[in-house]
Amino acid sequence: MEIRFLELAAATALLLLIGCKRTPPESLGTADQERRKDPAAAAPITASATAFTFRPLEPAILPDVIPDNGARHGFATILESLGSGLAVLDIDHDGREDLLIAGGGDLQDRRITGLPLRALQSRAGAARFSNVTAAAGLGDCAIYSHGLAVSDFNNDGFADCLLTGYGGVRLYENCGDGTFADVSELALPDVTRWNASAAWGDLNHDGNADLYVTGYVDWSFENDPPCYAADGKTRDNCSPKLFNAVPDALFLNTGDGTFRDASREWGVREDGKALGVLIADLDQDRFPDVYVGNDVMMNFLYRNHGGHALTDASISSGAGVSSRGSPDASMGVEATDFNLDGLPDLWAANFEMESFALYQNQGAMMFRHVSEATGIAALGDQFVGWGSVFADFDNDGDEDLGVCNGNVVQYPTHSPWLQKMVLMENHTGEYFADVTAAAAPDMLNPRHGRGLVSFDWNLDGRQDLASSPIHSRSDVFENTTEHPGDWLRVELVGVTSARHPVGATVILETNRRKRVRLQKGGGSYLSSSSPILHFGVPADEQLVRLVVLWPSGLDTTITAPARNNTLTIVETPASAQPARQRELSDDTTR
Repeated sequence: MEIRFLELAAATALLLLIGCKRTPPESLGTADQERRKDPAAAAPITASATAFTFRPLEPAILPDVIPDNGARHGFATILESLGSGLAVLDIDHDGREDLLIAGGGDLQDRRITGLPLRALQSRAGAARFSNVTAAAGLGDCAIYSHGLAVSDFNNDGFADCLLTGYGGVRLYENCGDGTFADVSELALPDVTRWNASAAWGDLNHDGNADLYVTGYVDWSFENDPPCYAADGKTRDNCSPKLFNAVPDALFLNTGDGTFRDASREWGVREDGKALGVLIADLDQDRFPDVYVGNDVMMNFLYRNHGGHALTDASISSGAGVSSRGSPDASMGVEATDFNLDGLPDLWAANFEMESFALYQNQGAMMFRHVSEATGIAALGDQFVGWGSVFADFDNDGDEDLGVCNGNVVQYPTHSPWLQKMVLMENHTGEYFADVTAAAAPDMLNPRHGRGLVSFDWNLDGRQDLASSPIHSRSDVFENTTEHPGDWLRVELVGVTSARHPVGATVILETNRRKRVRLQKGGGSYLSSSSPILHFGVPADEQLVRLVVLWPSGLDTTITAPARNNTLTIVETPASAQPARQRELSDDTTR
């Protein structure tokens, strides 16, 4: 109790000075007015040369999907600031990954309504996406939507999807024929609050995917205080500091198609204003842990206590606060082994006037803030960060970083309203360099960025990116890197573990080093990247073995796996499990 009191007292004092600091000066100066008109007016960050390149897909390849937030009606509510995410999944199990994009919502006449969830299917042989929203049964949306979290909650082999937003959550069961059925009323407890993100993971090791859902704040049109821009007259979005927190929720999967609320039983805190969530095995004990990004509050890190409870390690771990020991305003969260030491590290994309946070894993659930030492802090304080993805864009063995950015207020005084995306190249775990200008000039075009995912849309062994900005076209940035290294993709199928085995760790050993990838639930911001794990393999390295550490405690070892292939590994009790290798150019049904 004493620790909690000190934490709250310190956080309360510090939040007067930092966090989502949206109370503007007295007037909008000329420079700030020009910045509002020309969001690209922020000082550029010098980019260095890089080996990887990206280009956006043309409209003929990717149909237009433009998430909306209802801002055109002029209410300037905090609801409009969160935006929409997207998810990667194989809708019809044809071996090609598809996209779901949350449509957002509308506020006409102060009525909060949802816009359709869009389904874009990657067509084999056609080299394009097709809009299959209506055919998939996703044309209606009962909530103002934000986030998408993907898993196979009923272990039937088809990826299902949870949609979060203002007004609750919706669970769409994949029927296995390219269509989805809304089973929310039958499966889930009544959840009508404001939920931002969600993540799946089998927390109690019963073989069924459980669900962590983040709660944001208690805003409504009835609880909508007036907030203004720097001139004191123009209505603008309010800070979350003016609202009470909405508690997060943990729903345990009962195995019969329904879920029960186990939030209090498992020790889930009720004082967060949560925007992002990640589930992964962070302490390597085979029980998936939970990391939550909170707005204007300390981030939460929960250690899974033997599949029975979540132990709050937010303070003791060091991953809850900034390098100054104060809370940041975190949106996107991620995990990666950035320095190739075998330990999962953590990431949080933060608000302007704060540094993005990279936390190096020291072991024993202890983390050290290393943004300064790794070059992350060189980005400065001009960004409001959201969707974040670690992936090996140049197949050199280490994971690089992509981040979407965009402001939350319409009349900002410190950084632009629309902001560029950022690509950071990882130099063998020693430091990151901003290579956006050299790698992807189109990403310099300012956007109202929010969701971001990685996947391999065209099955060429290079990791692509997809984003879902507000009020502008959702993009797929195709990785066009010339002469990248080789690669290996790993698809895990749990049997004793949940079919989508969040918490699994995969180790690829070459003749030079070991590389680690995590099977994760959630991550980024409001979004779900591909569940297929991607390893870049330098051409001069030989593959020795691949080891899968399953949540169930079982191990799988594949000796001398072939490079430039996808391994589908099914969990069995045998020490050497069969793995089916599939060339990425093979479009046959799996």
